[in-house]
Amino acid sequence: MKKFENVYQDAALMRKVLLGEANETEQQELEKRLAECPDLQKVYEQLQNGETLKVAFGEYQNYSSKKAYQSFLQKIGQMEPKEQKRRSRRIWWYAAAAVATLVVALSFYMSNYIAPEEEIKALIQPGTQQAQLTLPDGSIIDVHKKEVNVIVDGVQVKYKEGVLSYQSTVTTQHEEKNVEEQPAKSNELVIPRGGENTVVLADGTTVHLNAGSKLTYPVRFVGKRRTVILEGEAYFDVVADEKRPFVVQTHLGEVIVLGTAFNVNAYADAPVCYTTLVRGKVKFSTPYTADITLSPGEQAVVSANGSEKRVVDLEEYVGWVNGVYTFNNRSLGEIMQTFERWYDIQVYYETPALRDIAYSGSLKRYGTINSFLDALELTGDLTYKISGRNVLIYDGIKDQE
Repeated sequence: MKKFENVYQDAALMRKVLLGEANETEQQELEKRLAECPDLQKVYEQLQNGETLKVAFGEYQNYSSKKAYQSFLQKIGQMEPKEQKRRSRRIWWYAAAAVATLVVALSFYMSNYIAPEEEIKALIQPGTQQAQLTLPDGSIIDVHKKEVNVIVDGVQVKYKEGVLSYQSTVTTQHEEKNVEEQPAKSNELVIPRGGENTVVLADGTTVHLNAGSKLTYPVRFVGKRRTVILEGEAYFDVVADEKRPFVVQTHLGEVIVLGTAFNVNAYADAPVCYTTLVRGKVKFSTPYTADITLSPGEQAVVSANGSEKRVVDLEEYVGWVNGVYTFNNRSLGEIMQTFERWYDIQVYYETPALRDIAYSGSLKRYGTINSFLDALELTGDLTYKISGRNVLIYDGIKDQE
């Protein structure tokens, strides 16, 4: 802070005066600072409001990070710095966001008012509904920019408010029932980084596609299997059809279902595929290992080296569909890899060790990434800077030494 380098000294001085611990010299010094800085005067007046402080510190109690408070005390000179070990910690980001809003401590309170413009971190907004549709003839449509209402292979294709839908006509439904096997024209829906979209397939199956994903699927389903190809992450709500199983092909194998809801995370640049079942029953088939059959609440973890089945917290893997990211003891590297796709950013770390810090908590999917990063700063483990679409993460422990 160039213009307000003494922000923490001001905070300590105001604290003394408010608590009646200041001597005459300190009282005069504060009066001088208040006269020089109208913004500081506003802060001081609000801090004299007992109800304001009561609410602020009440919120602070909901945020249970002793380290954040110790960090604050060190900065205002109320305790000696201690050597602190980095550890896995639990952060409740909703509470931390409230702390940032209501201002837990004087220094934080002042920063909200008098931080110079160049010090204010840019806000990085969440992804939006966008997608690129490739039709069988090779033509490409940015569905979020242009109205879509076309007939493809006898199927009506429409796009409205983030949902691309395929509606079979009476003619195509008749053809599907009378054709055993025949080539079907395919569409390809690509979701860029920083995007999401939903597609309702011709059989009524709904697919929610996450950022950086691609789904290849027939305009209409014919034959004995309803097959789609996924690269990335998608949540499927499959319409039951006992005669024609629904198949999701990935680079590590395929998921076979009749009628169910499940999530598949199979990005091409990741060595592991996660299939998480919400309801119904699915089977993951791979050429590398034995088939895995899942029941609700179970997940298949498959890689080229093997596979396993485990019970998981569904919210951690499907919560994104309902607008909430949940992480349970996940490394910062894993978390930020998810956010790189959703916020369309690139993350850089001062040291590789920062990637391994483990966190747990929840974050609203449609909020800025800053609320998450601000919460991390409050732990004292790290600090960050934003430059365009780049997020730079630095070691916060070193800065406190």
